[in-house]
Amino acid sequence: MKKERESCCRPEPKTTAEKLDLRLHQCGHYLYHHTAGPRQMTVLQLLQKNGPMSQQDIQEALDIQAGSVSELISKLESKGFLGRQRDETDRRKVVISLTGRGQALEIRPQEEILSQRYCALDEMQQEQLLELLDRLLDDWEMGGSGR
Repeated sequence: MKKERESCCRPEPKTTAEKLDLRLHQCGHYLYHHTAGPRQMTVLQLLQKNGPMSQQDIQEALDIQAGSVSELISKLESKGFLGRQRDETDRRKVVISLTGRGQALEIRPQEEILSQRYCALDEMQQEQLLELLDRLLDDWEMGGSGR
């Protein structure tokens, strides 16, 4: 049985276009809040391997800018994969550590993660979906003029 997806705050979509818009929004929301991208996975792998680390240690280990590390950490924190705590010995220092959810996350190659993400569709259906999404994006980027 499908989980109820309709929002209690929005009127129920009536037209196919409204339903498509809602589904695309829900898919984007799911991907944003429930998955970790390749760079986020690198941070999670680092913490799984080394244990709690400071933001500066993460920055140095990954050789990326402080702002990029901060953004990655904020996104992972909002998804519940990690948390921040003040260092007991140096209160100026913040330690980043995995939450239970982050520890339970099985770190797998990105290719394997993506293949499982779309396993509800066979190869032909995945290609059709990709083609349809490409057509939509092409049209939107051209100003949504349609055909």
